[in-house]
Amino acid sequence: MESLHLLILQLIIYACTAYGGPIKDEPELKPCPKIKPFNKVNIDQLLGKWFLAIMVIESEHEEFVEDGVCIHGELLRYNKTTLRQVWNIDNPLLIDDHSAVIELPTIETEVGIWSIQSPLGGDITATIIDADPDTHLILAFCGKRGSDSLHMWTVVVTRQNGISAPETLRLSAILVKHGYNPMASKIISWKNCPIYTMIP
Repeated sequence: MESLHLLILQLIIYACTAYGGPIKDEPELKPCPKIKPFNKVNIDQLLGKWFLAIMVIESEHEEFVEDGVCIHGELLRYNKTTLRQVWNIDNPLLIDDHSAVIELPTIETEVGIWSIQSPLGGDITATIIDADPDTHLILAFCGKRGSDSLHMWTVVVTRQNGISAPETLRLSAILVKHGYNPMASKIISWKNCPIYTMIP
């Protein structure tokens, strides 16, 4: 469990630093998938609380389930042009304490595409693959290295904390439909996260 906790922290730190300066021992990243942005929802419909249910990382390892840490957050409207993402990383054994809090200013550059500014000034692009404002949101995160756009990870967040096996299959099928290969990706899923207090 601790190893995944460190993995998630490493991923978030990587997201915050990857394109603001060199990184040693960084993982081999693949090109960003060519995705047509999902444009059937208004971004204001996506505001509110979300729970991380599935994370897809480019890795040739089998799928596994890990409840060692829980990640949850809120998408808030900061002003007319900027949104505010606040993500909390928590250990279920320490329900009254947040292990880490990440805040990411976000701008919708066009319908279905977000520009996310990391704390160190690097930019990350998130593309909406699929969304239902009442149930789920699927986002692919990519960053720039020189002229190359590289896939960092893809996430499925849900309105409910935890995800059932049938829902995992349904949402995974959406990913496969958009070109994700289960044989070449590591799929991490969360099922038993408790309800936490959100950071305002």
